[in-house]
Amino acid sequence: MPRSSLGLSTSFRSYAHRGTLAIAGVLMATTLVAITPLEVAAATPYGVNLVQNAGAENGLRHWETFPSGDFRTHTYGTSGLGFPSKSTARSIGGGTHFFYAGPYDTPFGTCGDANQAWTLKGIGAAIDSGHVKVTLKGYAGTNGAADLDAHLDLYFRDSQNHSVASNGITRTVAGTNEQYQPIRASRVLPKKTRILRVHLWADGAATVSSADCQAFWDNISVVVKPV
Repeated sequence: MPRSSLGLSTSFRSYAHRGTLAIAGVLMATTLVAITPLEVAAATPYGVNLVQNAGAENGLRHWETFPSGDFRTHTYGTSGLGFPSKSTARSIGGGTHFFYAGPYDTPFGTCGDANQAWTLKGIGAAIDSGHVKVTLKGYAGTNGAADLDAHLDLYFRDSQNHSVASNGITRTVAGTNEQYQPIRASRVLPKKTRILRVHLWADGAATVSSADCQAFWDNISVVVKPV
């Protein structure tokens, strides 16, 4: 083979080899970018209310409800109609609306209920070593019926949404005569807790007889803190 042909062939092979390495480098970099998260998921913040739309001022945004259309919000008004008044709202620092269990749903045999849930992130080790406390706060009430209950619960669940050693915090008020009862309870989260779920619901014989569930809530708060 002539020297000029050999030189051309060698040069071409060298160029092609360098091109292959460059392409491989680009592909590797692209792959690394693809598998590297753009941002790390933020840890669950301490000392911040996890409940969104905690006071019903944005309708039922951020809340899941059942049965559809039953649980709702209601405006504060005058007393004597089974609901808290505007002055009651002012006494708890409320806005213009509150959460209301709604009419009794005969086909389902239940009052309306609402819930919010949060997956706890970045604090699992602290939880499992007993160093995270949760505080549930809020206001709940009913009309004057003694057999109508308003419940405010906070459930503790593992990563598979199963109950852990403690089911959580459960509180009930009844016959509050259109007034609120303050609720405040704290507990160290048990090992393996990874999900929190707050639940507003009502029951009792009065809901069936009256076809209405005059139970109400406002200013719901769920806060986790280190201990």
